[in-house]
Amino acid sequence: MNEELQNKVQFREKLRNTFRLIIMNDETLEEMRSYRLSLLNIYTFFSIILVILSLLIISFIIFTPIKRFIPGYGDVNSNPQFLDLKEKVEFLEEELDNQELYIDGLTKLFDGIDEDLGNSVANAQPLENNVKSSIQEVPYVNTNILDELFFINPVNGTVSEGFMIDKKHFGVDVLAPKNTPIKSIMDGVILSSDWSLETGNTISIQHPSNIISIYKHNSVLLKETGSLVKAGEAIAIIGNTGTLSDGPHLHFELWYNGKPENPEEYFSF
Repeated sequence: MNEELQNKVQFREKLRNTFRLIIMNDETLEEMRSYRLSLLNIYTFFSIILVILSLLIISFIIFTPIKRFIPGYGDVNSNPQFLDLKEKVEFLEEELDNQELYIDGLTKLFDGIDEDLGNSVANAQPLENNVKSSIQEVPYVNTNILDELFFINPVNGTVSEGFMIDKKHFGVDVLAPKNTPIKSIMDGVILSSDWSLETGNTISIQHPSNIISIYKHNSVLLKETGSLVKAGEAIAIIGNTGTLSDGPHLHFELWYNGKPENPEEYFSF
């Protein structure tokens, strides 16, 4: 035990022993500079240098982008580029889901139409051939299927501007109280649910028999693209969005076989 203590004392004394470092001119042997040193001073000096270098390296890693290249350092979720890519991927996944839902809804609708058409063909009776051919007058039959369908009013109110195809006003403007819900006129699939500068929040629905209904200037849209809706189900809230709107109202359009129809012929607002 005494030897160990004695060794420690000797080591401390060695650390305190001083040395002189002399710098001389090699030709004249003239003393240029001299430094008084000890092992303790040398250890202290190099320790301080080591600490300063360590702090500089750590600061360089923390406050510069180089940390991204160090394996296992930092959280990838805090990387702005990763977050931006993640947001874009999530958006694309959502759009893909909406598109699949939309296609599935259209498929179900058209399957129902094909089934009805097939039943009609199966139940049709063949024409009997008349031996005595004669020309018979065939009475006119209205083939507009819209006259045979039942629609639910999208909203009840006062028509402020009617259908004027010559002025490219392909629908009617209906005034109704604030926060009035807008309803789907039939079962269908949401074709689009989006915002535009002129028409504001706009929603359109694909119905059976190639019928499309369009609802413009809403304050809020309650359905997303691809969603299935039932007749009378709320799809939006009446509003005043878009540059073409000058007050709270619903601009409603009814299209059949790609042509606009006058909604006032089929709806009593």
